[in-house]
Parts: sequence; structure tokens; C-alpha cells
Amino acid sequence: MEYPLCVFDLKSGIFCHKCEEKLRLGLYDDFDVKVMKLLLELEKGFPQLQKAGYVKAVNGEETVFVVLREGSLRSFDFRNLVALRKRLSESLGKHVRVVEDRPDVARFIEEVVVPARVVAINKIWLPDGSEEMRVILDYERNLKVGVKSLMQVVEKVKGVRLRVDFERRRRPPRRLQAQPRASKHTL
Repeated sequence: MEYPLCVFDLKSGIFCHKCEEKLRLGLYDDFDVKVMKLLLELEKGFPQLQKAGYVKAVNGEETVFVVLREGSLRSFDFRNLVALRKRLSESLGKHVRVVEDRPDVARFIEEVVVPARVVAINKIWLPDGSEEMRVILDYERNLKVGVKSLMQVVEKVKGVRLRVDFERRRRPPRRLQAQPRASKHTL
């Protein structure tokens, strides 16, 4: 796999000046290092990882996202990808989604929310001069990752603040009211 940090540094835990600078600037953090070390170990069992490129790992509230370079997952068949996600989930202790980075923010969001569908994406300019993206998804139950995790991965990977809405929300379960039963002794 193509890593942003030196493989020797990842294995030894001692970072060179270039890698130390990337960590100091906040491009990568301790969680990224942990995931890169794990992927380095998993390359032996998953030779398809050797053609992949690492972008970022985001430890979301409900889900961990491992973002790989665009085209990295082409060599994986479905079974191998499921096995890789399972091994990562066991090691990290959370549900893991492996996604590819896309140059366009909208396409990246579509990749992350699958099987939910994006209905619309709007750019919002706030009074303080900042920008935010509003994403409307089709149905809340189709979103398999948490809303907070979705917002975290888009902000960390693409640098975009996100607001998420749904075209249709889950309905709260209806409470059935007990119907008075007719007694046997009605007059």
C-alpha cells in the first residue's frame, strides 16, 4: 500500500523529520498511525491492499471510516472486502466502512452514504462568511452510518461542514391504545 508516512517509521514507531512534520501539522494523528500499522499487517492476508493508497482514517462516533485513494478497491471482490472490513472492525472495536476518496465532494458523500441516496446538495453561505453544505438524503432508515459520523468524515477528509436532512424520516412507532373490551354481561 502507498502510505503518506514511511513504512519503516510505521513499523519502528520512530518517525523521521518529514513524517514528524506531517503529524505535527495535524495532517495525520495517532488514530491514522494505528490504522496504517494495522493495514500494514493485513497486507499479508490481503495482497490487493498492495495496490491501494491510504488517504485518511476517521474515528466517527458510531463508525470508523478508512478512506483509500480512488480506484483502490477495484481489485477487491465482495468477499475479500467483507473479510477486510470484519478484520478491521475486530481490531478497532467499531463498525468499519472502507470507502474510496473522490475528487468531488458530492461524489464522496454519495460513496459514504450508500445505500442511502442523495436527493439534493446545496451550498449555504452563513452570515459569518463561512460556508456549509446541506445534503438531503432519501430516507433516514437507508443511512447505515450515523449522521454524526457522516458529518465527521466529510469535515476531516474534505474540509467541509455538513448539515444533513432527510426527505422522509422514520416514523415513531405508533402506540396502540387498548380498546375497551365488551363485557360478557352487557345489558
